[in-house]
Amino acid sequence: MATRDVAHHPPPTSAHNWAVLLSQTQLPAMDGLEPIQPPEDPARPVQTAAETIVDLLCQHGLTTFFGVPGGPVIPVFDAILRHRRARLIEPRHETYGTFAAMGFYRATGQAPVVVVTAGPGSTNVVTGVVSAHLERVPMVVICGDVPWSQTGHRMLQDTGPGGVGIERMLTGVSRYVVRVAHPASASSQVRAAIEAALDPHNPGPAVVVISIDRAGGRADPPQLFSPRPDRPRQVAAPEPALVSQVASTLRSAERPLLVIGAGCRGEAKRVLRLCEAVGAPFCTTPQAKGILPEDHPLSLRSCGMGGSLWARRYMRAGVDVALVLGTDLDDISTLGAPLLGRFGTLIHVDTDPTVFARNHPTALAAMYDVGAFSEALAQQVSKWGRPLDGGALAAEARAVSPFDVPEFAQDEAVPLAPHRAIADLERAAGPTASFLTDIGEHMIFALHYLTIRSGQRFTIHLGLGSMGSGISSIIGQAVGEPTRRHICICGDGGMQMAGMEILVAIKLRLPVIYAVFNDARYNMVYHGYRITFGREQSWDTPPVDFVKWAEAVGARGARIERPGQITTELLDQLTAGGVPAVLDIRYDADVRVKGSGRAEAITEMAKLST
Repeated sequence: MATRDVAHHPPPTSAHNWAVLLSQTQLPAMDGLEPIQPPEDPARPVQTAAETIVDLLCQHGLTTFFGVPGGPVIPVFDAILRHRRARLIEPRHETYGTFAAMGFYRATGQAPVVVVTAGPGSTNVVTGVVSAHLERVPMVVICGDVPWSQTGHRMLQDTGPGGVGIERMLTGVSRYVVRVAHPASASSQVRAAIEAALDPHNPGPAVVVISIDRAGGRADPPQLFSPRPDRPRQVAAPEPALVSQVASTLRSAERPLLVIGAGCRGEAKRVLRLCEAVGAPFCTTPQAKGILPEDHPLSLRSCGMGGSLWARRYMRAGVDVALVLGTDLDDISTLGAPLLGRFGTLIHVDTDPTVFARNHPTALAAMYDVGAFSEALAQQVSKWGRPLDGGALAAEARAVSPFDVPEFAQDEAVPLAPHRAIADLERAAGPTASFLTDIGEHMIFALHYLTIRSGQRFTIHLGLGSMGSGISSIIGQAVGEPTRRHICICGDGGMQMAGMEILVAIKLRLPVIYAVFNDARYNMVYHGYRITFGREQSWDTPPVDFVKWAEAVGARGARIERPGQITTELLDQLTAGGVPAVLDIRYDADVRVKGSGRAEAITEMAKLST
């Protein structure tokens, strides 16, 4: 990560004082500077800096832009609108625009661009940038700014060092931060940002700050020749001696386990080949749920928060060798069960060396690409002649139900049990559905009860754990995969925060489905407070009728109160014609997955009485 080159963001509308900011952009001309003028002839080689930036991004495959327009960044938006390859998605809020961009990347593997204006635009994007940083999602973030460096005036929404200081704010959570010093250098500086964002060893957000006078200024950039950063690069092969040592350790194991983390996303085929070659049971962390099919005979489903009873039982019986791929092994990854037996051996593979031995004693740490390592190890263990008898171990763990309520799909209770609502959603969704879950008590039920099979997708943004992340991420995923059915499992609290993003789905005719678990309270907080302190606090709000709310904004809705009401026919009817839908699910909010939530982990860590 670097911050350097510090010198001295559709139509003209804005959520951030567009009229005031537009008047301020005239100040440079008042000081004798040349006013901003686009080239009279769009075909002429001399462009504005904003045009060179957008053109360069599109050349490198970053053609989808998420952004809320505003005065100080309006030259960039104008360049996006006029570029033949650029596509603009306009979220209702910068934070949720960043989560939508993350969803787009999850669906397509293509890095997005987030464009925000000065002041509140730049500060609103911080939470999303932090999440992208923690989940290693590549993106370029362009922040506009007022022309303070030329005027010397104190200006509203100054985002530079003398004001908000957005560079300082984002340096620790970005791969690269740069402020464009001159219109002619804009393309070179953005090229560096693309390079940093797409680094295969450490992908993440890169930030470009550009003031309106620089963005609108005429640029005469140099001809830039360099390898395309979006092209495949050489990935270091693991040392043969290391691979041989790991294979030998696994072969001697009596109760091995492979733990698959979110860092294996995009490498599912190679990782699954490794699991089958070793012949050991595997489980996924919550963030990695669905990367490998959960109906595979070696699968113990997910571990940690919301984890299956299969994984918990197997781990509690003692694991002597654990091979961990692509996860930081944080507290939610192994919640409720020890990772290893008393004398177990942990082998940890990840591209980030800071995750090794932080939460669990580690015998061997390998800083390699998980795909390359999996392929090399699979080739080595194939020399065994036959894999380990992990199928028998997995079958033993799988001899009983993995679920807290074994017959949850047939639960006819009224009020509606949350696990039955999950079962009905799964049945109705179809074989290629994409499930996302927002953050809250409902996510525990999604993690625990949903079975993600081959051809399906599951997403949860647990890098930071932000409410509203799934509600907006579904927009980006639906943009990236318009033919797939997308269902967001969320709570009424999250919808109150981020629900107006449904307007984006309405505008783009994305038939996404919001399954709102409506209990009129912050239910995870309610249960966590009760567990921690032994007393209750309501943490409630007046109930919202989400059917009426959906209809008021142009979507469709249905109230769900009984088992069996969620059907394929209902989902088809609600989303006909590309209309997003809201399921207002009134359920029994006192039902929980026992011993599987965040509150239990925090209570244990804090050593508080329950």
